[in-house]
Amino acid sequence: MNLLSSLEKRFGEWAIPHLTLYLIVIQAVGAFLLITGYAKIEDFWLVGGLVRVGQWSRLFAFMMIPRTLSPYWLLFSFYVFYLIGSSLEQAWGIFRYNLFILTGYLLTVLASFLVPSSVITNTFFLGSVFLACATCFPNTEFSLFFILPVKAKWLGWATAVLYLFALFTSDLGTRFSILAAFLNYFIFFGGDFLRSLKAKKRRKAYQAQREVDAAMPIHRCVECGATDKNDPPLDFRYCSTCGKCFCEHHISNHSHDAES
Repeated sequence: MNLLSSLEKRFGEWAIPHLTLYLIVIQAVGAFLLITGYAKIEDFWLVGGLVRVGQWSRLFAFMMIPRTLSPYWLLFSFYVFYLIGSSLEQAWGIFRYNLFILTGYLLTVLASFLVPSSVITNTFFLGSVFLACATCFPNTEFSLFFILPVKAKWLGWATAVLYLFALFTSDLGTRFSILAAFLNYFIFFGGDFLRSLKAKKRRKAYQAQREVDAAMPIHRCVECGATDKNDPPLDFRYCSTCGKCFCEHHISNHSHDAES
């Protein structure tokens, strides 16, 4: 039994069904508070230094940060996130999806304590959910700008490239947020990547061996050295007496010495 199965057997009953819906609800609450002016975005930021001095609510509040405050785009982002999260939950099962979200959350919180003066948001943490979906459903198509159909795997690669670019150009808090998101992704998919690389290496080795075998002659005349590779039209036969291979020119006029 692997670790995931062991954890599910022990803690599976604690998994929350339809977790994506709950994540959307708390972001909707956050958007409402920000739009109505009951809160400021600074109140939601995860800042490790402020958590250490007693502002524990930030451990939850940063999950309420919406991707946008535009009502139309907010509803659209909720719809897309629900499709992505629900698809992952259906493919993985409730427990594994919960564990993916929990691990990403804990790594993001850890990042905030490693850089206590930096601002941490949920952008990259929740973005790793899309990377996971693009890996599990690479051929699913999304309509880019509502017009151009693009497969999820290409959007996933584009997202990863943007994250890598931000990793080398952004502030320290953003860098640690991205590292936390990548680490969460590789915890769940790193093993698959390694197995894929090993399988690819084995396929290349097998193909190379096949090419070597294909280049080797099947028949070689012991008299003149002609083969079916360097002289394909030539006919080859095996002597019934000595069992050796001869071309059509030597099969009838060869001799058997004492060693034969």
